Amino acid sequence: MTSLRHSIVFRLAAGYGLLFLLSIGIISTVFYVGTAGMLARSTDRQIVAIAHQLEQVHERNGTDALQQAVHTLLTDDKDVETEVYLLLDAHGSKLIGNLTAWPTLLYANDTLTKSQVQRLGRNSTSRLLVHRFDDGSLLVVGRDLLEQHQLERMILSALALGGAIGLLLAMAGAALFRTQLQARLASIQETTHDVSGGNLSRRIATDHAKDELASIARDINRMLDDIQRLMDIARNVSNTIAHDLRTPLGRIRSALEETLQSPCELQRWQHTAHYAIDEIDTLIGVFEKLLQIAEAESGVRRQRFERLPLRAVMDDLLELYQPAAEAQGMRLGLDIDGAPEVLADRDLIANVLANLLDNTLKYAGSGARIHLCVWQDEHFVHIVVQDNGPGMPPDALPRATERFFRVDDSRSQRGNGLGLSIVAAVVSLHRGELKLEDARPGLKVSIVLPKA
Repeated sequence: MTSLRHSIVFRLAAGYGLLFLLSIGIISTVFYVGTAGMLARSTDRQIVAIAHQLEQVHERNGTDALQQAVHTLLTDDKDVETEVYLLLDAHGSKLIGNLTAWPTLLYANDTLTKSQVQRLGRNSTSRLLVHRFDDGSLLVVGRDLLEQHQLERMILSALALGGAIGLLLAMAGAALFRTQLQARLASIQETTHDVSGGNLSRRIATDHAKDELASIARDINRMLDDIQRLMDIARNVSNTIAHDLRTPLGRIRSALEETLQSPCELQRWQHTAHYAIDEIDTLIGVFEKLLQIAEAESGVRRQRFERLPLRAVMDDLLELYQPAAEAQGMRLGLDIDGAPEVLADRDLIANVLANLLDNTLKYAGSGARIHLCVWQDEHFVHIVVQDNGPGMPPDALPRATERFFRVDDSRSQRGNGLGLSIVAAVVSLHRGELKLEDARPGLKVSIVLPKA
């Protein structure tokens, strides 16, 4: 594996952990600020409410009644640990209260302040509200903040403990995330290494997972299947080409050698030369068809696609092949529904249909009936070429589009087994589907192309 600094797995895991910690920090901050703020606001509201009540007592009944009300509050056993009260006369002398020392800052009027005072002889940080009456007397109402500060410290301690636990969980989660992701990626990496080493049968294990990595793994497996299939095809094609080329080349060599060993006769030389030319033309035809397949599979011709009305193409083919069919005692019919159009290369489509008709005329037999049918539905155009001849063995249908594949019964006839391979390559180039079926009797070839 690459170093941690360059590892995307490590960066993802670290990002996950940092995001988790950031989330915990934000939530903790909001919780602390909200809780501490709520406590502070509750204390302020309580102070203001009591001060307002005492001010009303003074307005209605005077200083003596206010002094009695403060005394009642100090002796009612409520908020004993936090209540702060002080009443001074106009000369600054203490009338009643539990403050034993207070700063001159208390002379601020009707303002909530935090001050250091002495409450019952003990230093205290208190929240105070000071109100001076018209007669010069001074009322101080407040709350000792010791319990509030203790509660805030408890909240901070709890949040710190939760943050530490969250940090451990984030580290464990990041490690688990990194381990799982690294294991999945290691499986892909090991497979690609094995494939690059020549083991094309190796595949990535996907089980039944449906996540993104499993989807990528399945795509890679499909790609490897295609690569293995193409490699097998290339291997088989190479072997078949070597075998099929050796036979005509051997015949040419034998004919030339036999001619050289015989007395020099012009007629014999001419016959041998024509025979060699015919065999060489056959080989050239094989290579031309292989090039056609390669060109179709490469997708180079896709740039020449245009809207193609099939009726004109089918009419031209019918006119071209009708005499040949009649000469062999065959009946060739055409049925077109509507005006189907496809996005295609005219020459390639015509070549496909010509290959199918050539095969049908070659193998259907004298007196056979050949029917071409074209129609379209909402999304696709269907082209069917069907005959009632001997057809093709069912076990040969899946292999019919392989290069150089020929049914045993047809090996005695001229041909190279590339016609249906060209058809399959061109149909695939047009994003279509080719299907061969046993028509019982005969062969049914169906082509489905996207409608233009």
